[in-house]
Amino acid sequence: MLALIFVTMAVACSDKESEGGIPTFKKVTDIKDLNSTLMGGNMGDWIAISGTNMNSVDSVIFNDVKVLPKDFYSEDSALYVQVPIKIPIKVTNKVVLKSRVGDTSFDFKVAVPDLQLTGMFNEYTQPGDTIKIYGKFLQLYEVDSLNTTVKFGDKSSNVIKATDNYITAKVPVGTASNVQISAHNSKYNVDAVCPGRYRDSKWVIANYDNIGDLGSSFIVQDQHNKKQSPFPVSGNYLRFKANSVTYPSGLGWLYITTNDYSYTVDMIQHPEKYVLKFELNMANPIKSTSLFLYFYWAVSPEEMSGETFNVQNYGAWQTVSIPLDRIIPSKTYDGSWVDYSFNIRIQCYAPTESIDMSFDNFRICEK
Repeated sequence: MLALIFVTMAVACSDKESEGGIPTFKKVTDIKDLNSTLMGGNMGDWIAISGTNMNSVDSVIFNDVKVLPKDFYSEDSALYVQVPIKIPIKVTNKVVLKSRVGDTSFDFKVAVPDLQLTGMFNEYTQPGDTIKIYGKFLQLYEVDSLNTTVKFGDKSSNVIKATDNYITAKVPVGTASNVQISAHNSKYNVDAVCPGRYRDSKWVIANYDNIGDLGSSFIVQDQHNKKQSPFPVSGNYLRFKANSVTYPSGLGWLYITTNDYSYTVDMIQHPEKYVLKFELNMANPIKSTSLFLYFYWAVSPEEMSGETFNVQNYGAWQTVSIPLDRIIPSKTYDGSWVDYSFNIRIQCYAPTESIDMSFDNFRICEK
């Protein structure tokens, strides 16, 4: 049906051989199910409006958004149109069928999706640097540098760049840790709150500066060296490099960090409510290397590899999230004991592949 309509619209947008009287309305249906009845729809939905004298319609108006004849097809008993993908300024919850001889209107509610922020590329982006924040429906709300500001707690910054998937903004100097990030769009007077916290430090396991395993031989401490690669995301960090030359026999039982940690009772009882987050910088992907994250020596950990430890951009710090119930089994512990650990073991059989992974700010966060 859709293919037929598209072809027909390409040939002729409307059958105007006989312009009838004032259009009359019968019902709205899904274009794929003409026996259905709709009282509303989503932006982008294709609908069929049935009635009489539909071929006399000059335009279709959803709220205050007009659809011209070139964008719909009509015949005497039906009109086929896509619900416009544009936010109305004035919401009437009505559709108006306009014609030269008279208009007809009927109730129809168009669902407008909320502006959304969905997460930060790097939650530990430093004040003064540019942060990337992912979102949805950014182009629908016409987000740009003139109409949208990003709030970092009590500080604000204008959007620098906006696509349909993300925005960028400069983190104001002096921005505190643990603040909420939100965006305000003045064109449509809407706000969106980003999940998580900027530089969340509520439940830090290890930051390699003053919390956690400070004795690992894999800690990089030369954080003031501007030529350091990768440059620190926030102070000292953990880095593991390997290849077939440095580890010709492979890696069978190598711990890169060991930490004592007191989880909360709720984390132990309900790990499905939490995630492990950290910043990861990888020079290249891993394929045959596995990482094992232990919280208790007597529990066999899940084997994780490139499907879990992966990044969008190699050579850049970005935040990675792992469900905590992949580390602590759900519905297993009653929380009477909370003092466990957090250890990472790396395994890679010979020939050892090229590995260059840097980690920082291991922490637990609520979902």
